[in-house]
Amino acid sequence: MGRVLVSAGIGTVLCAGPITAILALGWLTRWSGHRLRDRFGRAAEAPGWVLGPREGHGRPTARLTRALGGLAANMRAGVLALTALMVWTLPFTLLWLGAWWAGWENSFNKGYEQAAVGPTTFLAGWALAALILPALPLMLAHLAVEDRLAAAFELRRLRSLLGQAGWRIPALSVLTAVLAGPFFAARGLITLAPSIWPGIEDLDPQAIAEIQGWITLGLATMAFVTAWTLRWAATAIYLRAAPRAAGLRPGLWDGAEAAEAAVPAVAPSRLITALCYALAMAVTLGLAFLILAGQFLDHAWWRWVFHPAMTLPWAG
Repeated sequence: MGRVLVSAGIGTVLCAGPITAILALGWLTRWSGHRLRDRFGRAAEAPGWVLGPREGHGRPTARLTRALGGLAANMRAGVLALTALMVWTLPFTLLWLGAWWAGWENSFNKGYEQAAVGPTTFLAGWALAALILPALPLMLAHLAVEDRLAAAFELRRLRSLLGQAGWRIPALSVLTAVLAGPFFAARGLITLAPSIWPGIEDLDPQAIAEIQGWITLGLATMAFVTAWTLRWAATAIYLRAAPRAAGLRPGLWDGAEAAEAAVPAVAPSRLITALCYALAMAVTLGLAFLILAGQFLDHAWWRWVFHPAMTLPWAG
């Protein structure tokens, strides 16, 4: 329990900034990969925040590797995971960003003759997001256990994972939407603060800065706990789905970590798989609408690209 609280504390501090949040993302990725490999029969030392492993290849590690190996590994894993996430999500987040400019910003500046551009672009991104987002958690789990960027784009393996996951995919989408909800509500704090807390506008700058600091700390805590919870759920689903997918199509999974843990499985119904994924897509459409609504309260451009529950666990 003590180790969990320490990790939560370190992760909270790191999630307060965009650069340090990459370290938190890397640690979460390594934590997921370690848990998966441990269950697949390849136990190793748990990932650290700063320290590296005590041994490597059966020999004690060098002092520098021991002192800073965990930090370097977290940065590497974070950059790896963030790169994969950006490749998967930028196609629709850039459409949303463009739609915001072509829609709301364009109308605000009296460009009414192009009014259809914004909604059309956003709807295209909306459909793309609904198709991609339900698969991201299993993609991240597969990337974590394989520890290579190419694993994030092994579409045939990912498709077989989704088939074995079944109803757990829409369940995970619901969990993501629920845990993402408070972040949308938090965007209205600045706009609604005077009505929630009468007299806040009369506070001196130092007092306001202290309040902003506490809000940032609270959001950072929520960002890390949310990301950790979702990663734990996705890892649990992968632990069940991957050995069954490997047992059903062993040739497809040759060389993968899950291959040695393969178990016999029954081919899933394509209809049931499609219905489960369609349900997850419907939930994701609602989540995308909340993202749009949140932008009207705080429309910083980077909020289209980064979200604590889906990409970088940064509560900026």
